[in-house]
Amino acid sequence: MTRTMCLVGVAAVMVLWTVGSARADDLPDPFLGDWQGEWQKVGKQSARPVVAQVIPRGGGRYEVVFREVFDRRCPVYGRAEGRAEGGRLAFQGDGFTGAIADARMTGKGRRTDHMGATDGRPFALTRVVRPCPGVGAEPPNGAVVLFDGSGFDQWEPDRGTAIPWKIADRAALVWPTMTEHAIGVGLRTKRAFGDYRLHLEFRLPLMADAVGQTRANSGITFEDYRWHELQILDSYGLPGYWDECGAIYRFAAPMVNVCAPPGVWQSYDVTYHGPRYDADGKRLRAARVTVILNGTVVQKDLELPGGDVPTNRFGSKQIGRIRLQHHGDPIAFRNIWLVELGDREK
Repeated sequence: MTRTMCLVGVAAVMVLWTVGSARADDLPDPFLGDWQGEWQKVGKQSARPVVAQVIPRGGGRYEVVFREVFDRRCPVYGRAEGRAEGGRLAFQGDGFTGAIADARMTGKGRRTDHMGATDGRPFALTRVVRPCPGVGAEPPNGAVVLFDGSGFDQWEPDRGTAIPWKIADRAALVWPTMTEHAIGVGLRTKRAFGDYRLHLEFRLPLMADAVGQTRANSGITFEDYRWHELQILDSYGLPGYWDECGAIYRFAAPMVNVCAPPGVWQSYDVTYHGPRYDADGKRLRAARVTVILNGTVVQKDLELPGGDVPTNRFGSKQIGRIRLQHHGDPIAFRNIWLVELGDREK
């Protein structure tokens, strides 16, 4: 099953990076990722799909989340806990019991539908690595290329005088890492932009022992009359709350959680229309944003809150710049570009 391709305003998508199909070898854990298969046919009942997402929790522990399908905001069948030993992961919980061994997940579980719950139904799944639509999109003619792997010419540090980040394999790596959950020196565009379509790709490290906001945290912030952050976080397999990947942090949860597993390149495509003010600083128009994560719309023409005074938490008087956050974790970024748009109709 592939994610729905839905890039706003991009007439054609071409490959800039050496992208190829995503592979299981790209994943940093032998059990991590998406598993897909069917419930076993019983009697006259037809076989029905079932999927699972396996999340490493550190120390050989895992969480296995069972669903009917990927990439929909709907109740899960159950969340089981497991432990790996000797190349085998055994799990149980929420009516599920089974194991992963020899590249197959088998067991019994609870299938829920309009007829109610059916316990003890056998299932068999295999691991799939689904590509993230949008990864490798080439900037169209006239685009402003913000990062192509060659340097930080379009950026400045959001504090201090030097950029400490590294470039490796044509990707910008948040650096230095920090053991505490703190804010380091981020990147900020030298130019300010009003209305634009932004493309950006990111890759999350596996931080199996971490939880919540300490698990591969970063973000894209829009310098505005206030601070708005498009969250970057390892939210793989989670419900998709207002502080998880695809959210406008602490303001709007993603419409659906489509965060891919750590180790896989993912894409954001953001259509942003900045606010407008009169000469006295009175807001004439609020900012609005549409966000596509891995080919799926997770925020649609969302109006961002704010007031009349164009200031933000970093003290800058120049609105319209884009910032990549340093929250201590080694997030990688690449293929960053934007297309400036005409003034939005008032």
